[in-house]
Amino acid sequence: MTLWKTLEQRELIDAADRHLASHITALDDNAPPDLGPLAALASAQIRAGNICLPLDENPLLETLGLNPDADALKKSPLVGEPGEQGRPLILDQGRLYLARYHAWEQQVLRALRRLLAAAPPALDEAALKARLAEQFPDSRGEGVDWQRVAVALAVTHRFCIISGGPGTGKTWTLARILEQLRAQPGGDSARIALAAPTGKAAARMTEAIREANPDLLADLDEAKTLHRLLGMRPGRVRPRHGPDNPLPFDQIIIDEVSMVDLPMMARLMAALPSDARLILLGDRYQLASVEAGQIMADLCGDGGETYSPETARRIRQLTGDRLPVADAPHPVMADHLIILRHSRRFDPHRGIGALARAVNAGDSNATLQTLRAGEPQVHWRAADPATLNQLLQKQIVPVFQSLRETSDPAQALRGLNRLRVLCALRDGPQGVANLNALIERALGADNRGLYHGQPIMVTVNDYAQQLFNGDIGLILRDPQGRLRAWFPDGDNTARPILTARLPAHETVYAMTIHKSQGSEFQEVILVLPEQDSPVVTRELFYTGLTRAREKVVVCASEGAVRDALSMRTQRVSGLYRALWEEG
Repeated sequence: MTLWKTLEQRELIDAADRHLASHITALDDNAPPDLGPLAALASAQIRAGNICLPLDENPLLETLGLNPDADALKKSPLVGEPGEQGRPLILDQGRLYLARYHAWEQQVLRALRRLLAAAPPALDEAALKARLAEQFPDSRGEGVDWQRVAVALAVTHRFCIISGGPGTGKTWTLARILEQLRAQPGGDSARIALAAPTGKAAARMTEAIREANPDLLADLDEAKTLHRLLGMRPGRVRPRHGPDNPLPFDQIIIDEVSMVDLPMMARLMAALPSDARLILLGDRYQLASVEAGQIMADLCGDGGETYSPETARRIRQLTGDRLPVADAPHPVMADHLIILRHSRRFDPHRGIGALARAVNAGDSNATLQTLRAGEPQVHWRAADPATLNQLLQKQIVPVFQSLRETSDPAQALRGLNRLRVLCALRDGPQGVANLNALIERALGADNRGLYHGQPIMVTVNDYAQQLFNGDIGLILRDPQGRLRAWFPDGDNTARPILTARLPAHETVYAMTIHKSQGSEFQEVILVLPEQDSPVVTRELFYTGLTRAREKVVVCASEGAVRDALSMRTQRVSGLYRALWEEG
C-alpha cells in the first residue's frame, strides 16, 4: 500500500489536502519525495485546529515511516525559512507551516512583542491610587484582591490579558478599568472600542457593562463584532482597517478571546495603532476557536502565578496587594496577565462550581462524586432515549410552549434564555439534529417551514440586516397575525425582521456547545454522546456546564464522562513557545 493510500484510508488527509500538496510539489521537479505527504499533513492540521505540523519527535510521522530531514527540506525552493517570501511552505524550528499561517502567526508575535516592549502609558499615579481605594473600599481582608490588581495592571500597561471563569467578574472588573481610564488625564477624549467575536458575545459585553455602570455607555459605542470593528466586507479578503489604515482608537478591548482564531487575531493585530492600549478578556480553560489556533490558551501559557519584582513592587505601591514573586527570571508575558480566581456566582466546593473545578482538573472521581451528590444545582441523568424523552416532556417542552403563548416579543426573547439543550455533536442519537426534531415533534410544530414559536440561530453575517453568525431570535406572529423574526435590540426591546429577509439560519431548541460560547442560560441540559468522538473533550464539557447560571442537568453515562475528562484539546502552534519559552 502506498503512503498516499495509507493517509487517505486512515482519514489523515482529504482530497483537498492531496490536491494542494500536488500543486505545491509540481512547482519543483526535484522536490524531496516526502515533501508531498508532509505538505498534505500540514494542510490537514489546519482542520484539526493546529497551525503547523511538528516534524521533531512526532509519533504520527514515525508510525507512517516518515523521517523528515530538515536540512534536505531547507534546500528545496518550495520551503522557506522565517522571513522568506514567495515560498508555499515555511520551516520554523522544526515546525512545517503553510506560508499564510506562518505569516499570520508572525503578525501576532510582532504586534505582541511591540506591545510588551512599549513604554508604559503616561498616567497620574496618585489619581489611580486614590480611585482604586474608592473602587475597592472593602478589600482589606487577607490575600490578594485580584480584581483590584487587574485594574491596576491594565491601567499601567499598554497590554493586559484578564482570564477568569464564569462569575469571576471579568466584565465588572472591565467597568472599573474603564472608570479609571476615563479619570486619567485626557481620558474624557480617549477613543475606546469594545468588541467580541460574535454579535451575541458583543451584546452580552454591552449589557454586562451597562449593569456594572450604566454611565459608562453614555459616551461609549456599544460593543461590535470583530468583523464590524475591522471593517470586514463580503467578497473581500482584506478588511477596511489594516497596516495602512489602522483602527481609529486609543484603547481597544476584546472579550471572549478564547473564541478568536489565528487569522482574525492577526487581522486585529495588523490594524492596531502603534500607540494603542490592548486589553483582552476570556477564559483560558474554555473551548478554543472553531477554526485554527488556541489564542487565549497560548497567550496565557503557564502565567498568572508569579510576577517580576518590579511589577510586584509597583502593584503593591498602588494597591497594597502583595503579589507572588518569581524566584528566577521569567517571561515578560507573565507581567501582563491576571487570572481572576474567585467566582461570585458559584461556590467552588458545591454544585456547578465544584463540578467545573473537578472537570477542569480532569478529576473523574471528584466529577462523578459531584454528579452523584444530589445538590439542587447539579443533576445527573442517563442519555438513553427514554430518559431524554422524560426530560423533554417534563422540562423542555413546557418552557418552549410558554414562549409560544407570550404576546410580548421582548419578554419571549428573555424567556428564551431560561433553558437550552447543549450537545457535543450535531449528528447521532444525542446530537443537535435529532434532539431538535424530537422537541419539534413534541410541540406539534410543522417543521416544513417557519412557524410561530420557533427559536432560530443565524449562521452567517448579514451586514444589511445587522445580524451576525450566532445571533438568536424567535419566529412569532405580530398583532396582524404575520410571521416575523424577532431579535434583541438592546434595552430589553425586540426588533422585527421580515421572514423573507432572514439570512441563513437553523432551528435552535438544541445547539452545539461550540455555538453556545459567549451565552448564558438559567438552566442547561448538557448531553454527551455515547459514541467515541475526538470532539468530546474536557474543555468541551467545562464550557457546556458553565453556560448554566442556576442549574445544569448532565445527560451522560459514567463512561462518557470519564472519556470526556481523559481527552484534552491540545493544539500545535509556535505562539506558546515564542512567548513563554523563548521570551
